[in-house]
Parts: sequence; structure tokens; C-alpha cells
Amino acid sequence: MMHRLLGVLALVIFSTNIHAAIWNDTETWSVEWEQKFATWMKSDAVHKNLFVGTSSKYHGIVADCADASYALRAIFSLENNLPFKVINPSGGRDGKYKYLTNRTNKFDGAGASSEKRLIAMVNYLGGSVGTEHLSHHDTIPVKIKSIDAGMMFTYKIKRRFRRTIRHSYNIKEVTQYGDFDVIYSTQAIAKNNLSMIHRDGYSFSQLPHSSWGFKRWKWPQHEGMRNRSLPDDVNYSEEQYKLANDLGKKFFRYVKDKLKTVTEAPQELLERKFRLLCIESRDRIDYVYQGYNHHMGTNGKCMNYADYDAYSTPARDAALMASYERFEADYKEIVKEGLEGLVDFEILEMAKGIVEGVEADSEVEKDLYKLCSIKYMDGKKMHMAELYRRLKGELLSSHPNDLLPQRWGDTTRNRTKCKVWY
Repeated sequence: MMHRLLGVLALVIFSTNIHAAIWNDTETWSVEWEQKFATWMKSDAVHKNLFVGTSSKYHGIVADCADASYALRAIFSLENNLPFKVINPSGGRDGKYKYLTNRTNKFDGAGASSEKRLIAMVNYLGGSVGTEHLSHHDTIPVKIKSIDAGMMFTYKIKRRFRRTIRHSYNIKEVTQYGDFDVIYSTQAIAKNNLSMIHRDGYSFSQLPHSSWGFKRWKWPQHEGMRNRSLPDDVNYSEEQYKLANDLGKKFFRYVKDKLKTVTEAPQELLERKFRLLCIESRDRIDYVYQGYNHHMGTNGKCMNYADYDAYSTPARDAALMASYERFEADYKEIVKEGLEGLVDFEILEMAKGIVEGVEADSEVEKDLYKLCSIKYMDGKKMHMAELYRRLKGELLSSHPNDLLPQRWGDTTRNRTKCKVWY
């Protein structure tokens, strides 16, 4: 009798598990919950090792840029009993899985815990959706003054041969200066199971257009509604597209002015920009090496489209160039306004050196090396003025089949003859 009872109990438990929701929702998305989501995004709970740290409950998520956006939203939803619902592009012939939601039992086999089933769902999403889907279906554009943590910035760049580059940044915090702390992933990070990138004080450079730009999540209860029918409290707006078209490169300066709560003194501005520009310049070392290591690991085999797309750096090199150009604009604005007297002489001379160039072995060059030495190869280093010179001269290579001297512009000779996919 006891054996029979245990068997019945085991069957009940097994039956429950094979038809388990990923998690059950008891709350509903609202303005208040979006504010809590923003607070969570700003917190230490959202960190670069969230998907790869062995002690993380979400270890095992394999996420490129769009997947990371979906994963962060799903994790917060699970931990707060909120619904998660996205359009599923591979929803099945019968439409059973038209939407992928937290209530699906599609991932029962992934494990008994909600976290394990969430990991399986996100990894499934990674194989069926991307930044295109994120921008067109699951998010909406927002009013500029409402931009906050938890929202995203997505972009799409047209390249040669009808190819495109797409990316999604997750806004971790809007700084007091109107810049953005961001956390994001890339295809190379997903391929190599690396930590996400967390960058402070970032400025975007690709202008919003079509359905790309500053976006927020569409609430599940609004699925199927036209954007123009959404309630006012979600702050839906397409103003950014007209402003970007009208203002051009000045658009992001406009955004910064709208969002900032503090006006920096000239020296504080330059010192902060020195620090951020140095970090971004040194970051290139890591992502160039990702491509170089893959290149060497395949004995120099020409990369196919997928690998080229993961390891090439045209968009990141363009973003780095844009950061230097913004630094130049900030320096020239200080000079134009006659504010040089508010900046220490050494700081001003280094800023001038980055913008206008420096003489070899000069005191300014020595100061620039002390400020930020970029050790890009064994026995090789440069300062920010030299990197900007090489960027302006189009000496750097974005092709992942090039060797390090070509990638960094030591030489433009003997570049790879492998296909440039876009």
C-alpha cells in the first residue's frame, strides 16, 4: 500500500513538472513597476558577470546584444512575478506559440527551477530573434525627457552588399551629465562565453531612424495595440526621429542638454572625458584580440560571414572615432567661449595635443603617456593623440583576418585579401 501511495505521489509530482510554467505572474506592468525596473537596472544586481559567473542563478545564458536585453527584462519579471511576453517569430504552424510568455510549458525539460527554465527560454530566443525583432516588435520609441535606466538604444547601419550592422545597448543609468552608463553584449562575447561590457558615461553616435533609437519595452497587456493608441503614461513618442533628421550630429547634444541635471566646469569636463576616452580606447585592445585569437585558432582561414560579423569592428571603430570627435568639439567649445583660464595649463595642453597632435618626445607627449598608455601589442604602445591621428587617417583595420600591426595602423601594407563582407 505504501509503495502504491509513493508511486501515485511521484506521478503527481512528475505530471506537475512536465506542465510547469516558466514562472507564474501575479503582478501587472505599470509605471510603478517600470520605476522599480529602472532602480534594479541601476543596482549591483545587474552586473557584467550575470550570465557567466558560476555563482549566478542565471549562469548558462548565452547572449549577444539583443539576447542580453531580453534576458534582463525576463530576469526582473521572474524575480517580481511579472508577466513576460514577446512575439515568437517561430510560433508554430498552429499558432500555439505565437507569443513566447512566462506561462509556456515549452521548456519543462530544462529543469525543475524557474531559473533553469528561464535560461532555456532566453537561449531559445537567441536562436530565433535578434535586434531587428527587438526594435520592430517588442519595444516602442519614447519621449526624450522620459529616457531612463532599463530602456535601450538600438541602431542599424547599412553597409556594402546590402549588409547591415545592428546593435542594442541597455541603459543602466542616465548620468547627471546627460550621458549613459550602459551594459551590453556582442556576438563575439556570446561565442566565447565572456562577460558583458559595462561602460560608464557613454555617448551614442548612430542617429535614430525608422524603428531604431531610444526604446522601451511594450507591456504585455498592450500587445496588439497600435502605438498611437497606447496610454499616455508609457510616454510613446516618435519625436526623436524628426529631431535626428533636423539636427543631424547635434541631436545627441540636444539629448544630453535635455537629460543633464548638472553643468560641468570646463576642467571637470575635460578630466572626465580623458578618463572615458582612455577606457574606450583600451577596450579596443580586447575586441581586436578576440578576432585575432579566432583568426590564429583557425590557422588564418578567411572568416565566413557569421564569424566576420562577430569579430569585425567597423561599427565599434566608428563609435570610437565619434567619441574622439565629441572630445574635440568639447575642447573647441571651451576655447571658443574663452574659458581656458578655468582649466589647468597641463590639462589644456594635453587636450590640445589630442586634437591637434603633438611633437615626439615633447613634455606634452610624455604627459599623454602618463595620462593613458594604450599597450596594444607586446612591446608597443601609443597615447590618445596618436590613436586619434590614426583614426582620422583611416590607418586602422576593422577586418578580423588582419594581423595586429594592420589592425592598429602600424602599417597599411600586406593587409588581408580575405573577403570584406560589408
